[in-house]
Amino acid sequence: MKVQGSLFRKTIFWVHLVCGLVAGVVIAIMSATGIAIAFEEEILDWVDREVSHVEVPAEASPLGIAEMLEVLELERPEFDANYVEVPADDGRAFVFLHGRHERLYVNSYTGAIGDSRRAGAHDVIHEIEMWHRFLAFHGEDNYIIGRTINGVSNLAFLGLCLTGLYLWFPKKRSARAIKSILLFKRGAKGKARDYNWHNVFGFWSLPVLVILAATAVVISFEWGHKLVFTLSGEDAPEVRDFRMMAVAPAEVPMPEEGAELLSYEASLVGAQVAFPDWETIGMPLTTAASDGEPLVPLKLDVYVPDYMPSRGWIPVEVDPYTSDVLQAVRLQDRSPGLQARVWVRFIHTGAAFGFVGKVIATIATAASLFLVYTGFSLSYRRFLGKKRTVRS
Repeated sequence: MKVQGSLFRKTIFWVHLVCGLVAGVVIAIMSATGIAIAFEEEILDWVDREVSHVEVPAEASPLGIAEMLEVLELERPEFDANYVEVPADDGRAFVFLHGRHERLYVNSYTGAIGDSRRAGAHDVIHEIEMWHRFLAFHGEDNYIIGRTINGVSNLAFLGLCLTGLYLWFPKKRSARAIKSILLFKRGAKGKARDYNWHNVFGFWSLPVLVILAATAVVISFEWGHKLVFTLSGEDAPEVRDFRMMAVAPAEVPMPEEGAELLSYEASLVGAQVAFPDWETIGMPLTTAASDGEPLVPLKLDVYVPDYMPSRGWIPVEVDPYTSDVLQAVRLQDRSPGLQARVWVRFIHTGAAFGFVGKVIATIATAASLFLVYTGFSLSYRRFLGKKRTVRS
């Protein structure tokens, strides 16, 4: 029995070592880039902190959205705004967007326009995301290469976590033996230090790393994505991105004869009443429908306080003639499979548990960098260290 146990342990060890050597570099890249992009929202908000806040005058008389658009057309005619973010906080500026990323801040009390400074930071973070998701492979044909390499490495990482847990338990389960691999040893050098670090960092970060690796596998592979829905008794959607959240538009009741489209502010009233704790409402700046065109609801993005982004976002459709809420889809209104898939996405980043979750995920991810370093160092000493000593 001891021989069989020893053979099994050696097999697990070699599986652990090979997985680490094959996928270690990619794991290190994903870990380092994951740390860099974990606080993307906080970083971009901090960059624009000075222009996103405004002084509220004693006698506040804010401009309307239409008036602010006139200011933009006059002072920034090249900026064709197609979306506005309306803040509930009087001390925040209105955000006008062109496309998804070009933005200007407008002081609703003075009409002053503030330029966003986040473009450079966004470009850097976007490039880091490309490394994290696709190993910086660009182009439709190449994305799949990077995604596959990362996916296989995520599988290897999950295998490293599980085999590492088995190898972590000492052969002699004494209090002294366990303590020696639970705590850092002062004064340890060379191989002893690397071995100690590998055990300590591995053990304390293991629960979080298993979760991060497992959720990464779901995100990386089509079969992992579908598995979430299969376990929920559902058919997986055909797409794996934000389009999963799309729902059929609501029907707009036929307006009374002579009814006119509401102003921008009036269009928001129904959503503001339905969600009194709203923090921001995003609204497309669309033109009125021409005669003969089908009636379509006004689609709003309502954000309420929540530490998980997708749970705080509520897509709302309102009647453009009355502002009545026609449809509002909260995360809890989604199917169990889709809810689970969204949770997987934000558990992977730590954002499912707010800022604290991001910090915990970041610390564990930083520990994985030490695991890669000490793993390679121990492997080097195992295979090349003695040879180098002989030559010297």
